[in-house]
Amino acid sequence: MAEIVPWLSRVRLPISTPRLDLRLPTQEDLPDLRRSFRDRRTARAVGASLHSDAERKDPAIMVQRTRREYRAGEHLSLSVIHRDEGRCIGRVGLRGLDWRWRKVESLSYWIDPRYWDQGLATEASWYLCRAAFGPLRMRRVASQALDRNAASLAVLRRLGFVEEGRERRSVCVRGRCMDMILFGLFPNELREFPREGRAQERKGARADESATGPGRARR
Repeated sequence: MAEIVPWLSRVRLPISTPRLDLRLPTQEDLPDLRRSFRDRRTARAVGASLHSDAERKDPAIMVQRTRREYRAGEHLSLSVIHRDEGRCIGRVGLRGLDWRWRKVESLSYWIDPRYWDQGLATEASWYLCRAAFGPLRMRRVASQALDRNAASLAVLRRLGFVEEGRERRSVCVRGRCMDMILFGLFPNELREFPREGRAQERKGARADESATGPGRARR
């Protein structure tokens, strides 16, 4: 613990992006989280490996777990706050922090469906990856997405993640088995974040807004 917590404290929270603030979850997020989880599209996008059924029914459990994992130095999971609206519109996280080998097991994220098609997940994820390679001094960040989830695949590739492998038919959702595509990212591969005004990414593809991580099915 003495070695882990100082490293996490090097990430100055909140992390501010052009449109978002990324911070540890608080009780103030609960009304927005409950509203998000009532949307069936959120339920389809967010798999059980990120939030259990109990957490989706009562996000207060998730808030408590997240803060406990942060204190233990295991994960860095943050609320995504829309600065102009002051609302919690999703989550982004670095899960499985390996302090010995300086690597992250999985970048994960989800965004409330009402905020899809705006590039917000890409924005949040890019800044969190920069924190991983910067103050946390990680050497590698991994992630994964289902082969039929074009949304998550597009986000990871836009950030610069490189496809490294495939777990064939490793995830079954509603009777359909799908491949999990495995990705990795090194510091020199993180792409430059597109400046405001440059293509705020293509409309209609919803490529930024799908959840990513093990067990996530495309909406």
